[in-house]
Amino acid sequence: MSRYIYPQRVGATELLQFSGRLKATLGLHGAWLPCLLSVVLISGQVLAKTPVEIFKQVSHSVVVIKTYDDKGQLKAFGSGVVLDKEGNVVTNNHVIEKAARLVVVFDKKEYPATPKCVDLIRDVCSINAPGLNALPVSFARSSQIEIGSTVYAIGSPMAEGLTFSDGIVSFLREALGGHYIQFTAPISPGSSGGGLFNEQAQLIGIPTYFISQGQHLNFALPVEWVVDLPDRYIAQSTAEHIGNSDADYLGKAVALAKKEDWRALDQLCLRWTKAFPMSVRAWDLLGSAYSGSGEFGKAVDAYRQAVMIKPDLAQYWLELGHLYGKTGQRDKQIESYRMAVRINPEYAETWQKLAVVYLDKAQYSNALEASLEVTRINPANVPAMMIQGYCYGKLEQQARQIEAYLQAIHIDEYSAEAFVCLGIAYGDSHRNTEEEEAYQQALRVNPNEGFALFNLGHYYLGKGNKEKGMEYYSRLKAVDPELVRIFFDDLSYRLHPAIAQRH
Repeated sequence: MSRYIYPQRVGATELLQFSGRLKATLGLHGAWLPCLLSVVLISGQVLAKTPVEIFKQVSHSVVVIKTYDDKGQLKAFGSGVVLDKEGNVVTNNHVIEKAARLVVVFDKKEYPATPKCVDLIRDVCSINAPGLNALPVSFARSSQIEIGSTVYAIGSPMAEGLTFSDGIVSFLREALGGHYIQFTAPISPGSSGGGLFNEQAQLIGIPTYFISQGQHLNFALPVEWVVDLPDRYIAQSTAEHIGNSDADYLGKAVALAKKEDWRALDQLCLRWTKAFPMSVRAWDLLGSAYSGSGEFGKAVDAYRQAVMIKPDLAQYWLELGHLYGKTGQRDKQIESYRMAVRINPEYAETWQKLAVVYLDKAQYSNALEASLEVTRINPANVPAMMIQGYCYGKLEQQARQIEAYLQAIHIDEYSAEAFVCLGIAYGDSHRNTEEEEAYQQALRVNPNEGFALFNLGHYYLGKGNKEKGMEYYSRLKAVDPELVRIFFDDLSYRLHPAIAQRH
């Protein structure tokens, strides 16, 4: 039968002895290491607790955090997890930043609190609430969980009582000192700083943000960062007085980036990442240095570190996607852009880039979906409408194809390319007169529009009008020798500007 050992059942001598063994076994450090004694010990197989049992246990370890401004006005709510009997509580740093006063709420009582240890880079901190008499949480290790494991999230959104939800671990993103945990258990605003628990009611992570765009995309900081917090706080406080600070490196790096001195920048950033391995700006600028010098593979590695440290910044996912494109890794490029739009679904540029990659992979439904997001954000985006028209054509939705190109022309009546595409759409619908007129309108806008000359030449030759066809062929020779070279390959073919530009 499995045995469970909890802190209140362990004597002081046993506590110290087991603390040393646990530290050696788990490789964990920090002032709260004795709390780890509440980890489940096994003599056989660990038994999973029921959701009811888990909630009953962990609900006594999760608190509400209220923040007030300097005028005494309530600013925001957050959640926290109790670490020990001394009133220390862990939460996300963004929960308490810029607060003039902190209050911990537990069991309908309020306890004034003050910041204790802060790690700005990892967005984790501890606060102390004297007199708080709550049950300390049990710890596990994020490295011990697997994708597919059942997890439970608990927090107190809007301070309206605890919410409890279950889900699975959907992805693990390696980070220095642990793993970011992506999970499916739904959480709400105000749950940041709460707890993510395994089936033994052990803390495995701190939910830090969520994105709700038709799917769950929730992340938790690794529990190892909680355990490391006191040691890192001491180390960071000491580092402020000796050697280069993170800010010193940043100033020097920005100056080198402005000069485009990529070699000097990458050498500086390598020292910077060694001194401050969790500085996301260090990895960002290292990636920029490698990219500037054409070392795209190394740039990918640098930005992978950046998104591991700060997975909620869309810009780093956007940069990573661009670099995956440079190295021909299209699937990973799509994955990175998808992450960027999940984090910031209102950034039209990322949707546009995603649409282009889908188009290159002939994934027309996905390209259409992404381009529609662009025009949702910016209804006057002509390039997105051009993609929509092309995709509708490939999906054999000719009426919508024509409508998309007409809309593009309505916004930009001087787009010769839009008229060429409209001509192709009319041709696909067997509206021959309108096809011809669209090509002619493209030439009125730009008499040297090669695609219009190419397609008109084919149009007239296909109709048996050799004289007219060769007239446009002759005009094409003076404009675009490359198109002339393929002119007679297939006279039924219409050349689409979007195809030519992508290749």
